Amino acid sequence: MTTAKKRVLAILTDRDIELPDDGVTLEKIRHRGTHFRIDEGEFLSFRIERHPTMYLSDSRIRGRHRSPARFHVMTDYRLDLDDETWRVTECEATFDFDPHLVIEAELDALGRKHAIEEQIEQVKTADDQADAFDEAFDSWIDHWEDKFAAVHGRKVPDDQRREIVQLLIDELRSRTNLT
Repeated sequence: MTTAKKRVLAILTDRDIELPDDGVTLEKIRHRGTHFRIDEGEFLSFRIERHPTMYLSDSRIRGRHRSPARFHVMTDYRLDLDDETWRVTECEATFDFDPHLVIEAELDALGRKHAIEEQIEQVKTADDQADAFDEAFDSWIDHWEDKFAAVHGRKVPDDQRREIVQLLIDELRSRTNLT
């Protein structure tokens, strides 16, 4: 542990300073904090990266700590040591997703897999497969458009939202042999 990190943690602990009301804890600072800096009698500062996660499905996907889509948010924390007020600044926020996990979470998760498979079979056996596809999956597509609009109040970039929805549509089209 660096000297600056030790000193920042010691000051926060010894003075029993109230932390910002955004979920940051001493444990998070200790394990995920970076860029520690202290100017005696003036301020202390550090940075934390968070990962607000979008659990795309109401059902669990296999594996621990697997997230189909999430933000990476870098936040600067600066404490004025005179009046013990915090200045919290979000430096950067990016969104990414894993296509394979998105498909697994939305199409193959328990609780919806059976229903989707039934709809796929109905499309495959329909006289007009294109119309049957629209009828079977339009409500799912509308659901995904709404679901992927934001994560914990953060707007998902439109191009990535469209990419996720198109990924799911393309996968359904492939499974119904409409590619």
